[in-house]
Amino acid sequence: MLCQHCQQREANVQFTKIVNGEMVKFYLCDQCAKNAPEVSFVFSPGIIPDFLQSLFNFTTNAQALKEESCPQCGRRLSEITQAGKLGCSGCYDKFQSELEPILRKIHGGGCHVGKIPARKGAAIREKVEIEKLKEKLQELIREEEFEAAAVVRDQIRELEQKLGG
Repeated sequence: MLCQHCQQREANVQFTKIVNGEMVKFYLCDQCAKNAPEVSFVFSPGIIPDFLQSLFNFTTNAQALKEESCPQCGRRLSEITQAGKLGCSGCYDKFQSELEPILRKIHGGGCHVGKIPARKGAAIREKVEIEKLKEKLQELIREEEFEAAAVVRDQIRELEQKLGG
């Protein structure tokens, strides 16, 4: 298929544009695509890292953070955000406050919610249940539901005694 713009070279770039509410496809050669303002973003360097930064709403004092580097591997935050990879475990510690919002958006939370081993499953499940009950207890106290809170408190004590003894 020939380029729809110059009609001379083979079209190898396809892009879709919405015109008057309708989807229109364009087929261009490399040269015409480079000059077309609608598709110039395709050829700009760093488009993926820039997209990821905007996707994660990564807004910080970029100038100051670019200068900081990991004490273990020497990697700078700008390198991490551009590559999308950390250099070492020290990067997690050094850039924790900048990475937390990004990781939270990717993973949806800070707690692992996976399978529990069958051998030690009962104890782990009881610990998880105690944590859930403690959260529920705090919520009931906040809402001043003291009678229900007392029942939950007793359930927590019972489970803790069961685990401890």
